[in-house]
Amino acid sequence: EGCGVNIKNFFSVLLREFWGAGSLTIIALIGAYFVGARFGSENAWASVVAVLILVVFEVSISFDNAVVNAMVLKKQSAAFRIAFLTIGYLIAVVGVRLILPFLIVSFTTGLSFTHVYDMAVNNPDEYSHQLHLHHAEIMMFGGAFLMMVALTWLFDHERKVHWLGWLETKLGQLGHLSMFAVGLNLVLILLVTFTLPEEKRYASLLAGIFGVTIYIIVGSLGDVLGGEEEHVQTAKRGLTATLGAFMYLEVLDASFSFDGVIGAFAISKDIFIIMIGLGVGAQWVRTLTVYFVKRDTLSEYRYLEHGAHWAILALASLMFVSALHEVPEVVTGLIGFVLISLAFISSLVARRREQAAGDAHH
Repeated sequence: EGCGVNIKNFFSVLLREFWGAGSLTIIALIGAYFVGARFGSENAWASVVAVLILVVFEVSISFDNAVVNAMVLKKQSAAFRIAFLTIGYLIAVVGVRLILPFLIVSFTTGLSFTHVYDMAVNNPDEYSHQLHLHHAEIMMFGGAFLMMVALTWLFDHERKVHWLGWLETKLGQLGHLSMFAVGLNLVLILLVTFTLPEEKRYASLLAGIFGVTIYIIVGSLGDVLGGEEEHVQTAKRGLTATLGAFMYLEVLDASFSFDGVIGAFAISKDIFIIMIGLGVGAQWVRTLTVYFVKRDTLSEYRYLEHGAHWAILALASLMFVSALHEVPEVVTGLIGFVLISLAFISSLVARRREQAAGDAHH
């Protein structure tokens, strides 16, 4: 009976909170059928399957992204959350998962944007090949940005709650050293860059430094990552902080998605199917983010953000490694899932211990 109630509650929450993402998934699968049907009925059903796989793929590698997004989003207004799910979603799907790869190929090959688009539509194998040729630079940018996210959090000496006890306490003390996270990240970028073939070094170094620079610029807009003095901010400063938060979330999403965009070509060569699948997955991740905020999940499960940041550290490290050697996307997805699952279990255990101690006290 208890199991039946839990299942009923699960579907109730699913219908109430995730109906938008579910509806979009149905529409996307119908759209994928017709997109694939232009090459025959067999390809139509193959496209539907590819979209389903891409949705699961995107959610699995971006679950930690949802947790970190929730940390930023919980400080924002309801209007900001709507913008995150609408305007931000369009930027994430069309801008990051479709146009940005075009721009990367166009910039690195010297071909016009229209030429690259034509290549992607009519010669997807060549387009995929061109994108993979610049895999190192893309991974260096994404890895450098995510490494800043992880290190800045780990080196926060003001954080009171620690999941891994002694280790996180010692790492937090390093935050007393000004700009230590930036310096360490730049050293890592240099170590990886000079391990690459000579012809890749300059572009990869620039990409890595650009990733760090973007983090510093976006993160400093209105002290988005900190600053509890919103009540004394002027309207202008408040607008700057809101813009900074929005930009931070979009760049964070882009950094998480780079690996997925490249890895998606192993599932489908059709750029429209890739955009549909990753786009629907992105909507599930964003809806999950809003759900975490509404449920105050980060407060309820105290170590969840710890697990997410350790997962980001692992992902950033794997992106650096991926610039040198190919790393299967399933590895990055599984590491993130395992770390967040462990953090979730630790949170449950800690909460039950507190409840037991409270009951014993009374």
